[in-house]
Amino acid sequence: MSGAQTAARRPLISILIKALNEEQRIAACLDSVMAATRGLDAEVVLVDSLSNDRTVEIASQYPIRIVQFERLADRGCGAAVQLGYQVANGEFIYVLDADMQLNAGFLAIAMKALEEDKGLAGVAGRLIDQAVRTQSDARRARLAAEQQSDIEVHELGGGGLYRRLAIEQVGYLANRWLKAYEEADLGARLRAAGWRLKRLHAVAVQHQGHAETNAAMLIRLWRNGRAKAGGAFLRAAWGRPWWDLAVRKQWYVFVNLAAWIVSVVGAMAGAIVGISPSLVLACVVASPLLLVALLALKKRSPAQGAWAWVSWQVVTVAAVLGCTSAPLDPFLPIPFKEVAVPSGAVNEGWMA
Repeated sequence: MSGAQTAARRPLISILIKALNEEQRIAACLDSVMAATRGLDAEVVLVDSLSNDRTVEIASQYPIRIVQFERLADRGCGAAVQLGYQVANGEFIYVLDADMQLNAGFLAIAMKALEEDKGLAGVAGRLIDQAVRTQSDARRARLAAEQQSDIEVHELGGGGLYRRLAIEQVGYLANRWLKAYEEADLGARLRAAGWRLKRLHAVAVQHQGHAETNAAMLIRLWRNGRAKAGGAFLRAAWGRPWWDLAVRKQWYVFVNLAAWIVSVVGAMAGAIVGISPSLVLACVVASPLLLVALLALKKRSPAQGAWAWVSWQVVTVAAVLGCTSAPLDPFLPIPFKEVAVPSGAVNEGWMA
């Protein structure tokens, strides 16, 4: 396996790893990738989002290609994936996060699935969280535990192996302007073009994730702009063949907005016809309380029900704000710089 491939020689698989300040986990990720690609015609591309820790220093000890953004303003999940695709040469593209470890043997299973079904644009496997800290973690863990067979899905959350032919047909791997929802956007574009996606029962990756609470996660997503990506995803899909698929993905935003509109209009109508202000206020307050109660029953926890409602409101507001930004051209190339990897860089564990 070679770290840098020339345009004259196209490897079978390109592994794209996106990283930002992952000095604690990048070695485990790359060790797993080295093991998983042993004996395969593969290249590994690490897209570093201008980390300010030892991520690049550690990664430089491996036989891989490392690229970075030239501009801090370009940093984002969608941009990192697209930059990796921009420099990758493989006939098949695997997308991986640096806080994941790729299971040995999964690439062969995924390749077999794609070879046997030419209508599949991509496949993923089950993602196993090594720690469950937030409601998002719990949902992923539940879905992974419940999956008993290969299933067709709308998107490949958590990464997967894609067919370059399919990506070329829809133009680009990831919308560089989306700070999140890049996998949902890709899934919608592929399905609108007639392709299908599948999540295999085989375990693909082990996921470490962030050591944070529900509140810390929501604050982080708000601060880094990822919370607004749901709205940006909808805005970018407007007028496109995948608009209806984007709306279905974001149904909860429209339902929440509709509920608040109904509550406000109902309160105004009540005031106009002379209903007691206290009764109108009670009705307005009762609506979210009823929803919290229903969520608590579903999640079997009053606290989780209340938090689900709070996060629903924050995500809805963020989506509305995200919709206000005009979409930019996703085809614009991303300026980057390449990090020189020492000649003969090698990891002893990989060579053993």
